[in-house]
Amino acid sequence: MNLVYIHGNHATADSFNFIRSKLPGHTDIPLEYDSGHGFYTNHASMLKRLDGLDNLFFIAHSLGGIHALHLADELGSRVLGGVTMSTPYGGSEAAEVVSCLLPFSQVLQDIKPRSAPIIAAKDIALSVPWTNLVSTAGHSPFMLAANDGVVTHDSMRHRSDIRLVDIDCNHFDIVLNQEALGIIRQELKQAERALAGRVALYA
Repeated sequence: MNLVYIHGNHATADSFNFIRSKLPGHTDIPLEYDSGHGFYTNHASMLKRLDGLDNLFFIAHSLGGIHALHLADELGSRVLGGVTMSTPYGGSEAAEVVSCLLPFSQVLQDIKPRSAPIIAAKDIALSVPWTNLVSTAGHSPFMLAANDGVVTHDSMRHRSDIRLVDIDCNHFDIVLNQEALGIIRQELKQAERALAGRVALYA
């Protein structure tokens, strides 16, 4: 199975070093991107990187989860499932405010609730098991709604068609969290069973 790792904004693939060290026996595909290039430019580069690969399972953090969702939609049956962490599927209301002060920030434009990537994501119907880990600790006083220090709980819980699991940690520590790792392992086992079923069907 190919594990596709997509980091969050301003992070790198190194943010998954802990998780990757605990999930041996798979092919790791860490995807790097620069939010300043724009969501769809990055999307095209990621799609090209995954060209010709099957049996994909996404593990993504924050904005990386939005990328994973869009990629899963395009790649269809080549995807077995995914686990995202602290992903704001409803967008960031804080970005609406901050973008007024930083109008040239591409990532703020891409993550607003009414941005093209977020609106398009709402129309994506998942056909594989998908989980979002909701980081419930941490708090930014700049947001009125309950949040993990970066995004609101409501945004992380925005989708009703995926499994939601609360994790008691903040937005950044979730990639180092043992409970999060355990859930990823559970979902990987389910994906492995699905893959074995496919192999048996066509054997």
